[in-house]
Amino acid sequence: MSLVLIRPESRPYLSSAGRAGAPPADADRAAAVLRADVERWSRWWLGLLGFGCASLGAFVAIGMVGTIAALGLRPHPTDLVITVLAALLGLAGIALLVALWWSGRRLLRAAAWWLRLPYAEGARVPRAGGWVRARLVNLEPRVLVRLVSGTLALLLAVSGIALVVRDVNEGTGPMTAAAAAVAAIALAAGAGQLGGVLRLVSALGEADPLWVRIRSRFTRG
Repeated sequence: MSLVLIRPESRPYLSSAGRAGAPPADADRAAAVLRADVERWSRWWLGLLGFGCASLGAFVAIGMVGTIAALGLRPHPTDLVITVLAALLGLAGIALLVALWWSGRRLLRAAAWWLRLPYAEGARVPRAGGWVRARLVNLEPRVLVRLVSGTLALLLAVSGIALVVRDVNEGTGPMTAAAAAVAAIALAAGAGQLGGVLRLVSALGEADPLWVRIRSRFTRG
């Protein structure tokens, strides 16, 4: 599994994205390279690892502190070691998730710009096939798995929020803060994945004549 968040072959297209004078003829190659980079399976597995470490570490660390405080006990050295190790694990997971989000956002923004470039420059016109492509992209395995994992993360976030709301109404317990932390991590992870897919679909929608007409009407209005 590669630990390189942005491949060297993506950097020229990253640096030239958004600049005036970029040749539309390079758009397909640039978008393909950037998409292949951001949609790597290794990035998804790293995200899964980071999410697991962040959630488990936060739950154990905050749960241990809450339990010890609720019981009013003097912490045992073993408890302190477990809490510190769990906190370090959680922070490492969060750092990995942030790094993946930051690099993925850069790659997707550049890929979206290159996908739109031929249409913005008039080198291409939207066609009916663009409508199909903008929707079938959701069924590509590397995109679909992110839709599924992002949706599951949001479901976990909703479950955690529901537990927190219940505890607030019925009386908070030692694990309330731990559930809130896991819910926050899941919410951020789910929103990050689904937001990336939406950015990709939106860029591909530039080739969809129906979407272009609808957007132009709202823009003129």
